[in-house]
Amino acid sequence: MSISNISACRRIGVTALFAVFAGCMGKGSRPSDSSAANGSVATPDSAASATSATTMIRGTVASVSGTTLAVKTDSGTTKVQLTQPVRVYERQPARMEDITPNTFVGVTTVKQPDGSNRATEIHIFPAELRGLGEGSRPMAAATSGGGTPSTMTNGAARAPETKSTMTNGNASSLGSTLEVQYAGGSIKANVPANTQITKLVATSKPLAAGDRIVVVATKNADGSLATNRVMLAR
Repeated sequence: MSISNISACRRIGVTALFAVFAGCMGKGSRPSDSSAANGSVATPDSAASATSATTMIRGTVASVSGTTLAVKTDSGTTKVQLTQPVRVYERQPARMEDITPNTFVGVTTVKQPDGSNRATEIHIFPAELRGLGEGSRPMAAATSGGGTPSTMTNGAARAPETKSTMTNGNASSLGSTLEVQYAGGSIKANVPANTQITKLVATSKPLAAGDRIVVVATKNADGSLATNRVMLAR
């Protein structure tokens, strides 16, 4: 892979976490796609009913109080009502060993010349976020500047198959194969040993002005937005 393609993959990795929530992240906020191709979007512990629209808001914290969060996006400032208890999540380093059978994960993959899929980034979801963005969808299209098309798949992992080699009595990992199952299909990906793996964990860090965030919000009958789940992107 050329240096330009490697750089493109790294840029994709930066936005991959947004994609596991929104399916296909754009600027500002947009309603989630609830079509069969994307699977159902679960909203555990949210303030909305199953019929409420889910919206993903990406931006920076303009201000925050006990009841209101103002998010600055590329299209303006969006106010979101905070419903208690508010849960804030952040990414932490993880390992392939943290992925056990039925773990809910988001996997970014790139198609290889032989038709196989290579994982470039994996995110592990906590149990309370299980089901968010379930499905498989294109994440980034190839560009004339060397961008690499990729796919984001959210679903339940099967037991990883680990490959290793023996040299002078020392075992070294060559990578693993991971299969992710979602409503309507599955995908199998080769996971190189250097693949970035992170887990989403609840944090006690308070939200502060300037924080980059992704908000999983629901739209109330009066048009207002509400949430109790915020993802730190810093």
